[in-house]
Amino acid sequence: MKRTYTVIGLGAFGSTVARELARLGNDVLGIDLDPAHVNDIADDITQAVVADARNEDTLRDLGVQDCDAVVVAIGEDLEANILVTLTVKNMPKPEVWAKALNHNHHRILHKLGADHIVHPEHEMGLRLAHAMMYPEVVDYISLGHDLFTVEVRVSEKLAGQNVASLKLAERGVQLLLVKHQREMLTALPDDYVFRLGDQMVMSGTLDNLRGTSAFL
Repeated sequence: MKRTYTVIGLGAFGSTVARELARLGNDVLGIDLDPAHVNDIADDITQAVVADARNEDTLRDLGVQDCDAVVVAIGEDLEANILVTLTVKNMPKPEVWAKALNHNHHRILHKLGADHIVHPEHEMGLRLAHAMMYPEVVDYISLGHDLFTVEVRVSEKLAGQNVASLKLAERGVQLLLVKHQREMLTALPDDYVFRLGDQMVMSGTLDNLRGTSAFL
């Protein structure tokens, strides 16, 4: 279902979000003070506007109050980020996603009532560190409370072994599915043999998943 989004701040982070939302078939309004940023993205989203998002009347003239969600992606001007978040949060409809620059900024955004707070640089740093430590990990999602879902590429070491040999249940890890070519295989039997090219999706605590990585 098509939704309407506004992205305020069209730097590297904001423009990436805006382009991907548009690519997924949504109506996207992008706002930035810098004409260069606006011109760069104008052909990729529904509408791109040079405007001062700190002005509530400007936002209302652009119809921001009617959007399904607003991403406050202002990355350098802390005061502007906070002011825009407060302004949009006082609009009854949009869900507010705000970019936090640091821990203290996160606390302020939380008190303002931002629905979602993201730390793109911090999160990307974590992903890079995990990719360097565990090169077979394709992707992972934090579920909160130290629980994670990870997607792991089957290595040469694991190829040829079956599910039972990993003793995942004993290690506190659940195998959710295996992606084999274009198939998603669930409820795998213990005698399923892993093949190169397979990708395993598992869930568990971070410590249990780390303990399992030695066998993969």
